[in-house]
Amino acid sequence: MDFHSTLNYSGPKNGDPPQMNVPVMIHDARITDGVVRDPGDTTDLLLNGKGFMLVRSPSKVQDWSDPEEVARIHYDEALELTRTLLPGFSFQPITSHTFREEKHKDHFWKDGIQYGPAAEFVHNDYADFLTEDGKSVEKSFPEVMGMPSGSRVVGINIWRSVTETPLERFPLTVCDRTSVELDDLVYELNPNAPKPFNAHYCRPNDGQRWNYYSAMTKDEALVFTTYDSAPADGNLFRPTLHSAVRIPDTEHAMKRVSVELRFFGSAR
Repeated sequence: MDFHSTLNYSGPKNGDPPQMNVPVMIHDARITDGVVRDPGDTTDLLLNGKGFMLVRSPSKVQDWSDPEEVARIHYDEALELTRTLLPGFSFQPITSHTFREEKHKDHFWKDGIQYGPAAEFVHNDYADFLTEDGKSVEKSFPEVMGMPSGSRVVGINIWRSVTETPLERFPLTVCDRTSVELDDLVYELNPNAPKPFNAHYCRPNDGQRWNYYSAMTKDEALVFTTYDSAPADGNLFRPTLHSAVRIPDTEHAMKRVSVELRFFGSAR
């Protein structure tokens, strides 16, 4: 079902306090878009379209709180899914993931794994450094991170709820990236990055279309685009902005637990 909620945004101007609890309508994409049950090449949707999708993708992981089991099993599962969805890109194996529980109040790293709470602020994790006029890229995210240059680089997030029952609290809401205005984007350092790089934040705009998937199960993966060094339209990258969102009247529902993996790939 659709519902009314609030999101937290950047201030109206650079340096202004954030705009908290901005009213928004959150649409249920399970109703409008459904679940992809037999995933294939979705390059156009992820890189040129709205930038997100829900895929049926059962995992063999039994204990999602065990980082060694997640690494041993799920990293390869998610890598295979990513390669299926974007076959024109070469994705490399990963060595870390993020585990979120509501009991955590801050982000921290332990044995190479990131832990943290549900992130209740509109953002996208990876952004370039722009020129002073904000019209072009001065230094790209791949350059900052020392990735191989000379080819298009894209980033994908594989996010799933891992509770035994369907997700009831704090789902991830994602914004249709084609509804994001470039002038609404804010570029600032990612405060949780182990190495300094920019993230996207955003100002509210009535044209933004926010979505979630109701009652997500652990057999489903929310896939969304987090980076593109060379968008097909030739403009700056419009990210799939996202945030945890509060569903009304779920204060006593089962608390959210989620796992997310981030992949980067270069064009073949």
